[in-house]
Amino acid sequence: MTNRKIMVMTASRADYSRYRSILFEINKLPNLELQLVVAGAHLLERFGTSVRDIENDGFEICEKIFQNLEGENLVTMTKSTGYTVVELASTIDRLKPDIALVMGDRFEAMAFATAAALMNVQIAHIQGGEVTGTIDESLRHAITKLAHFHFPSTAESAQRIAKMGENPDNIYNVGCPAADTLLSIDIGTRKSAFESLTPLIKIKNRLKVEDPYLLVLFHPVTTEYESVEGQIEQILLAVAETGFQTIMLWPNLDAGSDSISIGIRHFLLKNPLRNLFMFKHLSMEIFTKLMAHADCMMGNSSAGIREACYFGTPVLDIGSRQHGRERSANVLSVSVVKDPILEGIKYQIKHGRYDVDRIYGNGDAGSKIANAISKIEIKTAQKQIFY
Repeated sequence: MTNRKIMVMTASRADYSRYRSILFEINKLPNLELQLVVAGAHLLERFGTSVRDIENDGFEICEKIFQNLEGENLVTMTKSTGYTVVELASTIDRLKPDIALVMGDRFEAMAFATAAALMNVQIAHIQGGEVTGTIDESLRHAITKLAHFHFPSTAESAQRIAKMGENPDNIYNVGCPAADTLLSIDIGTRKSAFESLTPLIKIKNRLKVEDPYLLVLFHPVTTEYESVEGQIEQILLAVAETGFQTIMLWPNLDAGSDSISIGIRHFLLKNPLRNLFMFKHLSMEIFTKLMAHADCMMGNSSAGIREACYFGTPVLDIGSRQHGRERSANVLSVSVVKDPILEGIKYQIKHGRYDVDRIYGNGDAGSKIANAISKIEIKTAQKQIFY
């Protein structure tokens, strides 16, 4: 019996954190062959060249695809999507996978699903059926309609997929694979979390373990492209007024990323913040430790919704990017306006830790997904609506 070839394309630190446990589990199964393609921000120095994390985990990379056009605007994001489809057509033709395992809702995922569907490769989609803001909402449901097999993270998401006309027999409620990695990491102490950052900070001894700290991730909302520079200014005004030490990551490469980066630089030129520490990339282990011990995690990253609940970390969800996503009691939502953000920070700091909530699974999604794709019956690539 020949091995079943499973093609995976990872394009960012965010999707790799979700793929990671699945990749390990695929490599454990004798009838599965992993075909790993690395693209996007992983390969760019200005985003931290996070491909090194993948290599350090010991995974063999079948191909690297450089497909992102400079600019981070609506035009370049759209062209990058098309160019990714072009590149993947050749990659799929060469690797001839049996299943394309597609994660989530980003434009790279849309390109992967499109290329696979047009080349008669069956698609298994992870994290479908969820509700959020920005263009991700539309891309996620479009990928669901291209996919043959579905691995949602919650029962509610599974129900939505079925309502979209997908065969319930092909829907597996497995939980979120990001939880697998989270629960496998020893978060240690607050002190050890800070010590892990020490080699990355030029001026030593500026982070104080005994003082509160904010963890900030804010990405562009592509459907609010024109206003993202003003949005990051509102966030930084609130952060500055708190006076809290702040650990912040640069935004992802969606349309509007350059505008957010410009907004950060302009703000810091006028308002140097001694307690603000900016990073292009943090390893999964360091980031998890910082998230687990943060006094408040804030911004609009899905990590604040899907992952921080596993540690009871207070989260301030800002703006519309995660609107509608299932969440735990640790998340407080506010608009992208300075005063509500400031009040939200104060509230969450005063509240302190929340009860741990595992609404996105118990840490075994990777094994469930790998085992399912090793056994599912692959028939025709032709899809029909189920009713």
